[in-house]
Formats: sequence, C-alpha cells, structure tokens
Amino acid sequence: MSKEKEIGKEKGRIRQLARYYIPYKGLFFTDMFFAMLGAAITLVIPLIVRYITSTVVEKPLEQATGEIIRLGILMIAMVLVEMYCNFYIAYYGHVMGARIEHDMRNEIFGHYQKLSFAFFDNQKVGHLLSRITSDLFDISELLHHGPEDIVISFIKLIGAMIILFVVNPMLACVPLVVIVVMLLFALVMNSRMKSAFKENRRRIADINSQLFVQLLIADLDVFCFCNFLKYQSALDSLNSLRFHLLF
Repeated sequence: MSKEKEIGKEKGRIRQLARYYIPYKGLFFTDMFFAMLGAAITLVIPLIVRYITSTVVEKPLEQATGEIIRLGILMIAMVLVEMYCNFYIAYYGHVMGARIEHDMRNEIFGHYQKLSFAFFDNQKVGHLLSRITSDLFDISELLHHGPEDIVISFIKLIGAMIILFVVNPMLACVPLVVIVVMLLFALVMNSRMKSAFKENRRRIADINSQLFVQLLIADLDVFCFCNFLKYQSALDSLNSLRFHLLF
C-alpha cells in the first residue's frame, strides 16, 4: 500500500511539473525535435564512414572518388545540422528553462504573500529564500535537461545497440553487459544520492539563514554608524558655533 501511495505521489508531482510546459509547448516540442534529430545524425555518420571503408573503396577509382566526394559533402552538411541542433538545444532550451523558473518563482512568491504571519514566525528566512533560489534553480534545470537527456540517451543507446547487433551480434553482447551493470549500479546508488542531495539542500538553507542574519547585523551596524556620523557632525557644528560665540 505504501508503494502505491509513493507511485501516486510521484505521478502527481510529474503532472504538476508538466503543466509548466503548457505555455511553452511550441518551444518544448521544437527542442525535442532537434534533440532527436541531433541524436539520429550522431548514429548515421559512423554508418556512412563504415560504408565508405567497406564498400566504396572496393569500387573503381573514378566511381569511388565521386561517391566519396558526395558522401563527404553529405557528412559535412549533417555535421552542420548537428551543430545547429546542439546550439538550439543549448540556447533555446535554457531560454525555456529560465521562463519556467520565472513562472515558478512568481507562483511561490505569490503563495508566500498569502501565508499568515504565524507561518513566518516558525520558519527560517534562509530556508524560505533557498526554496525560491537554489532549489528552484535545480528544478528548472531538471525540467530543461531532463526530457532532452532522456530522449537523446534513449535514441543513442537503443540505436547503437541495434546497429551493433546487425554488424556483429557476438561483439554487441560486450557493451550490453556493461550497460546492464551500469544500470544496476545506478538503481542501487539512486536512493543514496537522493538522501545526499536532500542533506545538501538542507545545508545550503542553513548557510543562507546564517548569511541573512549576518547581513541584518551588517545593515544594523551601517545604520548605527551613519546615525553616529550625523550625530557627530551636528555636535561638531554646535561646538564650532560655541567657539565663534566665545571669541
């Protein structure tokens, strides 16, 4: 029963996060398209090189030269397309992530404003600041890089394994075993990483609380010092006036 509740909570969180993509669904799907296109090009280029080295070189010289030139031009064009795909993912993907972070920060800040004073009396200011700064930045990075990394990794992994099994099934078993071991290792370490990241966020919140208190003390010192300067200036003016009256 507890596992079912956890699964239900995870699905609810995913649906809650997915709604932030709705205002930017055009940018999101375009970003996913270029991610898939770039991953596919990464798989096609080695196949072209394999075709050249295994088939084209055995043809007559004139025919092989012309075909190599055409394939070379095709590969250059594909590399340029891949470069643009990477640029689009890196630039516009971060634009989408920044806009989502902006929307989430506004929503959280609006929620803060609706809370009672009793809530803030029982909360550390540094912890509240961490929720809308470092924690929110991590979430926005996940919303930006998460779908891209899943799509790119899936296409490259599945595509590479299919190509390897077509070329040499026995040799393809070697990376398959390594992938299975890495997957099991990732599943085992996942729970430890979650606890470590949770502890890291707690420490960052404590540090922000300490910094906030120090900033308050520093501002208080500056305020007192400025008032002291004003008082000292007035006192000097009064003493100067007395000096002129006496002499």
